[in-house]
Amino acid sequence: MEGAVSKGEFAAIIGVTPGRISQYIAAGKITPAALIGIGRNAKIDVERAKADLRGTLDISQRLGNGIDTRLDPDLPFDRPSQPTGRTIPPAPSVDNDIKAQKLEQLRRINRNGAIAEAQQRGQLVDAEASRAERAKIAGTMLQVFEGGLAEIASAISAEYKVPQRDILHLMRKKFRDVRAKAAEQMRKQAVELSETVETELAADDIESLN
Repeated sequence: MEGAVSKGEFAAIIGVTPGRISQYIAAGKITPAALIGIGRNAKIDVERAKADLRGTLDISQRLGNGIDTRLDPDLPFDRPSQPTGRTIPPAPSVDNDIKAQKLEQLRRINRNGAIAEAQQRGQLVDAEASRAERAKIAGTMLQVFEGGLAEIASAISAEYKVPQRDILHLMRKKFRDVRAKAAEQMRKQAVELSETVETELAADDIESLN
């Protein structure tokens, strides 16, 4: 008879277990009018049984069992199809999404920790700050050397009996030339200094989550 199925087939249609169908029949939620035949071999009139369940199950039971939309009388009746041999990939679960997010978070924490440690060790420095520091050091060294010219000139004057003033004048003139050349060299080095330098950080890869 068209529209008559076994208990197991009807259970698959509305999305419950065959045992649940037996409970519905025993509790009178599926009435005898929806049964065709007697005993274990009895068939179930699909539309009549759906109508019975719509009337006998309250909304909380229908939603709790997840069968509310499957009791819709307008849905066409389809027998459960036989396996085709093709495997349908499972939909991504929320649990997998959470694990993936945790994995990415741990990797980011691990990466940031490696960067902070490298900065503390001096492996990572700001290029602009490095240029400024080098220029400061060079300038300080030149000032120290220039400040010592008078003392050097006095020593030469005493040794060779030459006026200290003449020696100091000559030394300062030559020092200005040296300072100009040093400044030009530092400028070229600053231009050649790249903004970034590739650096490998020793960070542990996180392979899995517990």
